[in-house]
Amino acid sequence: MIDQNVAIDLLLVLLDGTVFANALRRNGKPCRIALPNDPDARKALLDLHLRGEPFLLSFHATGHKPWQERVDAVALAAFCPGDDGFCRWIGIDVDAADHGPNGLADPVHATRALAERIDTAGLSTGLLVARSRGGQGRHVFLILPGPTTLDDAVIGVAAIAAAAFKVAMSDVLEYGAQHAFRCANGSIARPGDAGAVELLPRSTAKPPHGWALALPCAGAFAAHGGGALVDPLDDQPIHLERIPRCDGQAWQRLVSEARVELSNRKASPSPHRKKRSTIDVDRRGRSIDRIDPRTRAFLNGQVSEGARNSSAFAASSNLLGCGVDPREAERLILAGATACGLPEPEARAALASATHALTQRRRG
Repeated sequence: MIDQNVAIDLLLVLLDGTVFANALRRNGKPCRIALPNDPDARKALLDLHLRGEPFLLSFHATGHKPWQERVDAVALAAFCPGDDGFCRWIGIDVDAADHGPNGLADPVHATRALAERIDTAGLSTGLLVARSRGGQGRHVFLILPGPTTLDDAVIGVAAIAAAAFKVAMSDVLEYGAQHAFRCANGSIARPGDAGAVELLPRSTAKPPHGWALALPCAGAFAAHGGGALVDPLDDQPIHLERIPRCDGQAWQRLVSEARVELSNRKASPSPHRKKRSTIDVDRRGRSIDRIDPRTRAFLNGQVSEGARNSSAFAASSNLLGCGVDPREAERLILAGATACGLPEPEARAALASATHALTQRRRG
């Protein structure tokens, strides 16, 4: 539940600084519309969004003349950044398996991980979470203290996502927990992956009208819980009484620290990538002589892109099963991941899964 006036004020904040929004056509596809300049007319349009009522909209598709089309229910999405180039909010689109096998297995778990990092950064007063229009995914909004440059917004949303992914990996390695960002197909998503964990804004190379994220509280999706505002931790519906806004000092601190970390990474020399085999030396015995040829192929970077995650898991299982020291197995798996271009978090997740599986077999 949400008070109508509070809801309209919230949507006005999310649409501030922009001339256009996205609206769903009758065929279910989004297309741009021009927002009314008159404040009262804009509020009336947002009221239709909240109620899910029909209306005659004027659509503006690139390369086409504007046309009018009556929709069964107004359902809007906001662009980030606005037409003036500034961001009033940043967002993370957490998709579920209804978007395909790359969708997350547990979007609620992923949202909770993001919310915890946002809270740790002192930004929870600006946090808003809504169910996607299908009701399975989650849209995470962080309403900023004021208009923010695109550069700062990109760095801020990336820092939040990176921190959440880091903690998710730590939970896997230390507690054997399910990775918060595991996809329905078993792989681990990466920050920014479309159809899994999409970041808004995505980059400093802004498209003509920004990136769109569906506005919350759409009456068109209310029948199955879509668009409803929920608590970021327990995922229960909430009653919003005020407009969220994150603390200005906390936001500036997050961006500043992220810039320093990024600068330090750029200043650090990249490790030399050897062309020869990553497994030609074993300091702890000859258990490695018994490994499978497919494991050797992974460790030498000789696997296709689509098989990297499964190969990392198989190689980890094979190394540990052959009695290779766990620390040496970790070193080899990470080196193999570098050789074949598999991100380190995904390699560590594969190693953790293999370790957990081996432990379970031994206990059985």
